[in-house]
Amino acid sequence: MAWKLFLILCVVTGLEILPVHSNTAIAEGERVDLSEPVRLQIRYAIGETLYYRLVRRSDFIAMDGSTFGGHEVTAYFTRTRIEDDGQGRVQEEFKWKHFAYSQTISAGQQPVLTTLDEAEDYALTVSVEDEDVIEKFDFSDLPRTITGMWFMIMSWDAITFDGPVRAQNHFDVPVAAHLGTEMVSTRPPHDFNFAYPPILTDSKYRFSGNLRARILGITELGGTPCAIVDFSDAGNTIEMNMKLGPIESRNRGYEHFWGTTCVSLDDGRIVRGELIGPVLQVQDMIMSGQDEHQHMEYLVLQKLQMELLSGEEFHSQISALRKRGGDN
Repeated sequence: MAWKLFLILCVVTGLEILPVHSNTAIAEGERVDLSEPVRLQIRYAIGETLYYRLVRRSDFIAMDGSTFGGHEVTAYFTRTRIEDDGQGRVQEEFKWKHFAYSQTISAGQQPVLTTLDEAEDYALTVSVEDEDVIEKFDFSDLPRTITGMWFMIMSWDAITFDGPVRAQNHFDVPVAAHLGTEMVSTRPPHDFNFAYPPILTDSKYRFSGNLRARILGITELGGTPCAIVDFSDAGNTIEMNMKLGPIESRNRGYEHFWGTTCVSLDDGRIVRGELIGPVLQVQDMIMSGQDEHQHMEYLVLQKLQMELLSGEEFHSQISALRKRGGDN
């Protein structure tokens, strides 16, 4: 049954899986030996810049199965490798070039798109080999708006697909690993505390410590041979306390997520990432001056997709979005 599930996954994610033989053709004149181990570490050159599009889509689904709203967030950013840090870990400068957010709160509502001008050229220097990297992001200069808050969240999302394939203190990724190799986090449950005052205060994401990853196989994406790594992280909890004008809400969620990361066999860059993360959400909302609160229970179905672009595709798509006022 496992191989059937794997084939279904490949169809759903749109991955082109190569036939499994002792030697598998990648391109004319080239072959990959599937008995040889693969490397997942970042090896692209210092000074080189990579170009990415990241899209997050979420649907809000009521207990009767009806959809009553959702949101979509799009970010374009670059990754430039710089000199390794003092601990010998790979460092990169992430720089954002375009960011847009839209949300609906009822079925049939026309989404209103908002762009964040302050996101253009916003830069962060990080190491994706640092397991506490998201705690070191600084968003103090961003405007205190919902769009600014979502930019913070999408900045965390930008490194999501590195987590399951980069060696960290509690996550052993071998220098070279064979297909089928499983990697399991040894980090115990821990809290990531975050805020975006005054909109978001006293909030936290509790990681369950259940991160697992497995090297599934080999594929080819846009002419690049890639290792396919699937991953999952189950049983995480979310607490978010928000204030939007006269409305305060207390949100509690329970999240599982799973996905795939495609890593270049040539130099370890992320070529594509896809994630699905359902969140069972409980929300209590109260309006200033009212004693009774509104209680809701619903499912948030999240989908995250990241894709490596050429420099030409990257700039062309951003230019087209700006000409249309950011609407994609």
